Amino acid sequence: MRRRSTWSALLAVLALVAAACGGGEPAAEGTSSTTAAPDTTTTTAAPTTTPAPEAGPKTIIIGTTDTIAELDSADAYSVRDWELIRNTGEALLKFAPGTTDLVPGIAESYEVSEDGKTYTFKLRPDVKFGDGLPLTAELYVRHINRMLTLEGSGGVGGALGTPFIESVEAPDSSTVVFTLKDAFGFFPQVVTGAPYMPTHPDIFPEDALNEFPDPPIYGVGPWIITDYVLGEQTVLEPNPYYHGEKPKVDRIIIRDFADAQTMALAIQNGEIDVAWRTIAQPDLLDQLESVDGLNVATVPGGSIRYLIINHTLSPTDDANVRKALAYAIDRDDIVDRVSGGTWEPLYSMVPPGFLGASEAFDDVYGSPDLDAARAALEAAGFSESNKLQLTLNYPPEHYGGTVADTMQVLKEQFEATGMIEVSLNAQEWSTYVGAVIGGADFAVSLLGWFFDYPDPSNYLEPFVLNGGLGTNVTDPDTGEPIDDLSAQLVDLLKRAGTTSDQEARAELYQQAQEVYADLVVTIPMWFEAEHVVYWDYISGDVTAGSPESLNIGPAFDFNYALLNTSK
Repeated sequence: MRRRSTWSALLAVLALVAAACGGGEPAAEGTSSTTAAPDTTTTTAAPTTTPAPEAGPKTIIIGTTDTIAELDSADAYSVRDWELIRNTGEALLKFAPGTTDLVPGIAESYEVSEDGKTYTFKLRPDVKFGDGLPLTAELYVRHINRMLTLEGSGGVGGALGTPFIESVEAPDSSTVVFTLKDAFGFFPQVVTGAPYMPTHPDIFPEDALNEFPDPPIYGVGPWIITDYVLGEQTVLEPNPYYHGEKPKVDRIIIRDFADAQTMALAIQNGEIDVAWRTIAQPDLLDQLESVDGLNVATVPGGSIRYLIINHTLSPTDDANVRKALAYAIDRDDIVDRVSGGTWEPLYSMVPPGFLGASEAFDDVYGSPDLDAARAALEAAGFSESNKLQLTLNYPPEHYGGTVADTMQVLKEQFEATGMIEVSLNAQEWSTYVGAVIGGADFAVSLLGWFFDYPDPSNYLEPFVLNGGLGTNVTDPDTGEPIDDLSAQLVDLLKRAGTTSDQEARAELYQQAQEVYADLVVTIPMWFEAEHVVYWDYISGDVTAGSPESLNIGPAFDFNYALLNTSK
């Protein structure tokens, strides 16, 4: 019998679940101002002294095993890229640190039309890029059109732009108007994402992507990327023109590590101040927790892991092959053998705690059922003497050093059918992610997912609409479903996304998950909490959410401007 878990890490964010965001003006962030009284006292000049030497830049060094895929927000679609873009940029709305509460970003207010299809945002008057260039509505619209029209390996426009936006315009220099294809109540959450953060016109051309610009890279957020070397380090310094609260330190350096063990040793030795994304091995976490002065914090929420299944490449273009793989997977075995039971098995792309979440993959596939897997393989024409040749593709270090072990267990599970022979193919992340999402190279690949916005739609739509980030259940060029079942799934998702009644939405999403499982669009496998490790001289903002995890909360924003050091 499979594990029945509490899902405590995810259920802590039940407040995200499902209420569609209403229109109107977002709650303002707390601000204060003081005016100094004129000084009328008489003072005596202090004796001349030798000035103290100037202190060096106040610097925090963050370690990561995650790698940069690209830095153009019109196409970037991986967590490391978004984290850098979110620190150098700012969207119309944003999540309050450590929470999923919407607050103003570069928009001071917005209005929604009665039919829910038109969103009008009023920009703040004091927003500037890092070189002093003022942001105008025209420049913002220019960026959104880049995101909607330029095609790259990231695929973000097809996932978070074109499914929702009919048009965008700037009626004047401070007003941005989105006309949507339907009444998407969660659109205010969509515009918090990195794709909605404007790009500098001198760095990012209107007619082409610039995945790796020469530094400095200016956005409208609190930081400037002043230098970076791919695979080595990235340096950020404060944007002197940023309209909001200024960073508390003078420099952030992000050092890249090849693996989690090396990064864990680096933080133990004091070479870095923070280790973030990703140390997943339980033994390493236990080791770090035992070090005096080190904090190991669990980030609220977390990420899911799944297999992307390509529906137009052999052998997974055969529905029987896809079903056989779904039948053969034993999630409890993976969780116990690889994580020591610290992960949670996942039976739908929509995790427990979100509106309409089900366990469709367990209901349909038994998780596992080797007899059913063999029957499906026989229906596809395979046998013990004519085995299915399957390549499992994966990034070996991107998810914290446990991936290779996971893929070995998967190989054993698939080969336990007696009718599959598995080859493992490790690929470096920056080339891997584009190849997977592009949908032309790999049939079965491991990926992870953090929500772009906290709604069940974001756990299903990106893998279905506009090519489905490499699943190809819809045509990447036309967006048309490839068969009747995928057409049924698209219809359910569109209806769920534009329905305001939450009970009706829940029912539609449950139906969608059943069709999703029948199609085997992807195969959800487990939910994994994230951890941040830091020395006790590092702190976040105690007045913001999740201070124990340096204000990294369920929205997964790491706001470097809130970091401070007493070292």
